[in-house]
Amino acid sequence: MLRFLWLGLALSVVPFSARAQGVENTPSLCQNGEDDDGDGLVDCADDGCAQLIFCATGSPTAEVCDDGDDDDGDGLVDCDDDDCRQQCSRSIAIDGQPGDRPIYQPRVRPEPEPEVGFLEHDDPRRYPTRAALQPQTYLSGMLVPRLGFALSPFDIFRDDHLAQLGVGLTYGIFDFWQVTVLLPVLRMAPSVDFENPALSTTLRIFESEVLELSLYANLAWPIDRASTLGDPEPLPTHHLLARSRFSDVTHLDGGFLVRVHAGEWVRLDATVPVVTAVFADSVRGDVTIDLRALVSLGDFAYLGAYSGIILPGPNLDRPNVPFGFFAGAIVPGPTSRGPLMDLTLRFGWPVFYDGAPGLGSGGAVVTDFWQLTFEARLFTFLLP
Repeated sequence: MLRFLWLGLALSVVPFSARAQGVENTPSLCQNGEDDDGDGLVDCADDGCAQLIFCATGSPTAEVCDDGDDDDGDGLVDCDDDDCRQQCSRSIAIDGQPGDRPIYQPRVRPEPEPEVGFLEHDDPRRYPTRAALQPQTYLSGMLVPRLGFALSPFDIFRDDHLAQLGVGLTYGIFDFWQVTVLLPVLRMAPSVDFENPALSTTLRIFESEVLELSLYANLAWPIDRASTLGDPEPLPTHHLLARSRFSDVTHLDGGFLVRVHAGEWVRLDATVPVVTAVFADSVRGDVTIDLRALVSLGDFAYLGAYSGIILPGPNLDRPNVPFGFFAGAIVPGPTSRGPLMDLTLRFGWPVFYDGAPGLGSGGAVVTDFWQLTFEARLFTFLLP
């Protein structure tokens, strides 16, 4: 009886073992993670699976599940890769302490932050404070109250002085289009009076990493008060009060603003008029070609020089070449939206006249004439 029982067990074991030895050699069994034939070898490690194509080629590198790289080249990284499913589903020790949550996702390598430049001024957080990088126009939604002051000799042959005070407002309609309103300018000396209000606009039509090109137009009109100033010198066109121009005639001018960014610290500006018209009999507008160079001193200070040529017009009977220096400071804002304000002080001296009456046909340098101007801008936003 015992002999027959032992024989039956032997017969039952032998067929099962023989059947199992020939099973683990199909694609499904060679990828199920089990030892199907009981020989101690699993899937591609089994000789029965070695001839299958996916076991013969394999993956050149196994996926490491916590290094932030796609080690096996299948386009999936770490816990996003199916090869890491089992490892990422387990709890691992963190700083030597057993954790109760899945494996940490690997730390993503930070991308380098973009450099802040004037071409990125459409993002308020990237509006540069460095003066040489300032764009030609203001940001959309930026409201900029402005204050201007000017002092110069009323007549180079007398001791009187001309003192002017003006308040303006600039608004950025779009990032490439701005409008400035100048309220009637208050003349404080030699007599108290008012001068022209003005409306100006600037439209940027081209920009690159090096060059900005804009169109500008300026309209100033009298407020029924005649000028008693004789021939006051026009202010540089980049100053707020220059928009008023003449105190007794309506004046329209327009042209190009060219700005060249010569590297990160230097900027060259030029104002080239195209249209100049004065709406009065027997007079024509003066043409002012204005040039200036600006150098940034760090992020919050700058200095430069300006020059150009002013050709004859209704308030100027002889051409001259102004020359001057300017310096300014930028007050950083409390947030990353941009500067809070900037302050600029300009001093012009002397003036080079060409063919001035009584000064000789060959030209002369008038050392008695000078101009001192100050301007402040406060940067605010109406839009979020």
